[in-house]
Amino acid sequence: MSTLEQVIGGIRFRSPLVIGAGPLSDRVDLIKKAADCGAGAVSIKQTAWTEPRPGVRKMCAQRGLYFFNPSDRRLNPQKTAELIRQSKEVTDIPLLANILGAGENVGTWVELGQQLEDAGADGLELNFACPNPPAKIGEGGFQYGASMSQNPAKAADVISALTKAVDIPVWVKFSGDGTNTAALCAAAAEAGASGITAFCSPRGTFPIDIYNGGRPKLADLPQCSLGGVNGPAIRLASNRVVVEAAQAAPSLPIMGGGGISCAEHVIETIMFGASLTFIFTQVMLEGFEILTRLNSEILRFMEENGYETIGQIRGQALKYIVPNSELDYAIGPAAKVNPELCRGCGTCAKIAFCRAIELRDRKAKVDPERCECCGLCASLCPTNAIYF
Repeated sequence: MSTLEQVIGGIRFRSPLVIGAGPLSDRVDLIKKAADCGAGAVSIKQTAWTEPRPGVRKMCAQRGLYFFNPSDRRLNPQKTAELIRQSKEVTDIPLLANILGAGENVGTWVELGQQLEDAGADGLELNFACPNPPAKIGEGGFQYGASMSQNPAKAADVISALTKAVDIPVWVKFSGDGTNTAALCAAAAEAGASGITAFCSPRGTFPIDIYNGGRPKLADLPQCSLGGVNGPAIRLASNRVVVEAAQAAPSLPIMGGGGISCAEHVIETIMFGASLTFIFTQVMLEGFEILTRLNSEILRFMEENGYETIGQIRGQALKYIVPNSELDYAIGPAAKVNPELCRGCGTCAKIAFCRAIELRDRKAKVDPERCECCGLCASLCPTNAIYF
């Protein structure tokens, strides 16, 4: 019988789906809703040691494309501690405390981690990903989470200090945008980290009104800062970071995420080396109930394909990854068309460089002599009528 349950670092996860730190995890009612709908764990909204000004929640999204979040509220240590205590009264779901110390000041990370361990956190998630500065430290200017991922040696100092100071698992969260993933993951493993949370969220621009002089199209903001891009746009890049992390630190469990919106995406991320997947944007847009459906679909996939545990799925795709220089460029055979599935929409025939496909009698026809076997037509066909 297949099961979604895993024990990782002493924490029992009843599902591979973890609610990522953010607006979905800063209230007791939201945490309870996540638990009731089948989340495996919740990563609590970022808790910062200090912040230069109160955060104000601003965000926008284009369904199926991206989620943009230039500003948000943060929790202070006291509020997070109380949130953990209150949540523990209404649910037993594992709670990971996402923490952000004052840059390279190791002591602030340690004290913050100890406070939240005392409050009942089941694990810590060190935020080496946030691109927004929480505190100004002397002449060094702003120090922020993402700065730690740029310096594996300093990151290792923080990780090592925390693993010695607390008894709960210490995970390291970072974005692979401009980060030496291999060096950071190797340093994390050497410093005693319990796991890695990996994704790729590049900083992007905000949507603008081109008919109103480029004014931000974001709630009531007259101006806007650059911010992290999330959602479907980052999924493939995020899986690349999961691969790099799995290759660099094969002994560490990985929580991968970024743009996950269906069960197939969860399974892909696990096959690329993750043990857990965090999910955020899709739950924001569809509600916590999506977790129940995803769990059911993942379990059905496992039963239909002979997987008893998540661990049996993990890393299945890694053996197919080779350097570009080692790709086998053999050409052939040509694309084929299943006439029963083809509805003559013409999507394949519109590919600008392709000379091999045309519509005849409202069906796609392939000239095998002209087909370069690039695969684009098959990936675009809305009915999966084209295959190789």
